[in-house]
Amino acid sequence: MIDFPSRDQTNKAIERLRRFVECESPSYDPVAIADGLELVRQELGASGFTIISSLQDMESGTFFAEFNDSGRLSGRPILIACHFDTVHPVGELSINPWRIEGDRCFGPGVLDMKGGIALAILAVELASKKLARPVRILMTSDEEIGSARSRERIEAHAFESLCVLVPEPARENGGLVVGRHAVQRYELQAKGMPFHAGRDPSRGQSAINLLARKIVSLEGQSRPDASISVGVISGGQWVNCVPEKANAEMICVTSDVKSREALRAIISQEQVENFKIIPGLERPAWVSSVKDHELYSLASRVASELRIKISPEISGGGSDGNFTGALGIPTLDGLGPCGEGAHTHSEHLHLSSFVPRAALFANILCRV
Repeated sequence: MIDFPSRDQTNKAIERLRRFVECESPSYDPVAIADGLELVRQELGASGFTIISSLQDMESGTFFAEFNDSGRLSGRPILIACHFDTVHPVGELSINPWRIEGDRCFGPGVLDMKGGIALAILAVELASKKLARPVRILMTSDEEIGSARSRERIEAHAFESLCVLVPEPARENGGLVVGRHAVQRYELQAKGMPFHAGRDPSRGQSAINLLARKIVSLEGQSRPDASISVGVISGGQWVNCVPEKANAEMICVTSDVKSREALRAIISQEQVENFKIIPGLERPAWVSSVKDHELYSLASRVASELRIKISPEISGGGSDGNFTGALGIPTLDGLGPCGEGAHTHSEHLHLSSFVPRAALFANILCRV
């Protein structure tokens, strides 16, 4: 049994987390992302990892690193799937700066998922002398925008691995994730007819008006097993012209095949001559398998020994675990710290969860 990390080990991990958080890394900023990935390479190298990057990895904005204890370890590796990108733009630190207030540690991306990365590195350090097989960390940079570039690499690395561990945030009750709902993105396209808005706007047809009415209609049909949410809209070019075009991005989460078919029926009914709904990136449903539950059972035994409360949860939020779980590769997600406010201006993690969950992670690594 690997015990909880010492105060010194914990302090070093939290200081590493501070460096991660203060290196802002929004998905859409290639310069910031490059700086972030380089920082992680340095941190992993300092912790005994060997950085390995193929041309395919670099082209997809990913890299992976392997811990092999000077070549002592053998067998199929354990893959830890991580992402360094966040939804927060550069400058978010001025709104939610790095700080510790009691049990809460704040900062953009501190929970999703820079806290999970720092926790995973600490877990490997704790487990290093008791590992039976190599441990690989795959770092991606587009998870928050659907993993379009990295999906192929995630799946390729997963196929080489014994299992996949994902340090996304724990569920609200501290639970681990053993399955995830399907996530589908869509583009909404509305077309209108332009006319001079200062003379007689009624002689035109507003694409913005059409899009707005369709958004209200679509979101009004959202339900727990088939949620519909529009998060990005754009349209028009001049305020004195009835807008000819308007667009939006929509994300839909479905819990099962039945709800997915119901969602498709809704979408079909909403499409008209001047309004199109075009499918985009998709995260497949990850339906729990026997192997996933065996991996969770191992975690449950460890948690019992450490006196940590966990539970098996099915989650609506997507992650790269959707891909590996859907492929049938044993996957366990939600191994990161507990916290609140992911993707908000008050994102924070609970420091009291960091130490026990690092010990949980370390013992799983040793027993797989």
